[in-house]
Amino acid sequence: MIPVLIPSLPETDAIVPYLRRIDQSHIYSNYGPLSRAFTETLCRFVSERADGAPVAATITGSGTTAIELALRYRIAGRTGRLCLMPAYTFVATAHAAVNVGLEPFFADVDPETLALTPAIAARALAAAGGDVAAVVVVSPYGAPIDVAAWEAFEAAHGIPVVFDAAAATLNLHRVGAQPICVSLHATKALGIGEGGAILTTDTDLVAQTTAMTGFGFSASSRVSEVRGGNYRISEYAAAVGLAVFDGLEARIQQLRDASLAYVAGFERIGVRMQPGFGRDWLTMTITALFEPGTADAVTAGFDADGIQWRRWYGTGCQAHPAFATCRHDGLAGTAAAAASAIGVPFFPAITPAQIDAVCSCVERALATR
Repeated sequence: MIPVLIPSLPETDAIVPYLRRIDQSHIYSNYGPLSRAFTETLCRFVSERADGAPVAATITGSGTTAIELALRYRIAGRTGRLCLMPAYTFVATAHAAVNVGLEPFFADVDPETLALTPAIAARALAAAGGDVAAVVVVSPYGAPIDVAAWEAFEAAHGIPVVFDAAAATLNLHRVGAQPICVSLHATKALGIGEGGAILTTDTDLVAQTTAMTGFGFSASSRVSEVRGGNYRISEYAAAVGLAVFDGLEARIQQLRDASLAYVAGFERIGVRMQPGFGRDWLTMTITALFEPGTADAVTAGFDADGIQWRRWYGTGCQAHPAFATCRHDGLAGTAAAAASAIGVPFFPAITPAQIDAVCSCVERALATR
């Protein structure tokens, strides 16, 4: 059996020095010193990869919570009951919108990039009938987002944009005022177990959403100034996060080497991957793109050879009973995009032999068909 994903976090010995700091401080939560250090380290890491922009961050208990708080901030004082988003996304995106009182309106995606584009979103706005309060743009499987294009979209339409970049923490080449929400789940390339973050250059947004993570208290007050809850991470989660950064460069190299091996193997047999994957960006949930009618033959071959696989986004949020009644723009291309995209085994410790086995299985399946 080749597993489709093996989460990988620092082992005990790497975390112990940070646990000793918790023992010494007797601070276990409530924005303690390790939490602050982790936030600063994350901001510095993203800033260095995003043209040096001064990035600020709100750390949250999950990536879903990050989207919720970013939406809550951006729709404050606005009318409209709909949240425009791609149907082709993990269902957490839709839950985040519902949790702040919005109804998802599902839009199609580009079949090549698997992403919602400004042009598709503009057409969907017309179908939604002027009732859209916000747009959530999803980074499919961690692919980089064209932030500049969405800044232009927001300026043109006057509708706030929030980015669900759950798996894209390593691939943020530009950060602006629009909030970029990432997941720090154990399955992500930069994960701490459970957690999330809102990344932005808007310090007011960070101040407000950070207050929301702690019952609406500001940094210097015990007065609840905005509505919130308890969405913080503990010092223990921050300890894992700091240990992750200690070994991150080595981990990135592992991911890069394995990614390029897949790129070479699939190029040899004519299988597409998301544009730029491996060469320009990295992720932990990699997806191969097959021509119509071939994906079923490939997955049957995987099953026969004991190779796990996933359709990570299923067939779209509209297929879930919880969201089956939500309106959409017709989703003409979503079914085809979902059918073509197959998640293949990938994790930091995957071996060249395992990658070769996956590629060989695909080659046999395509040849047989």
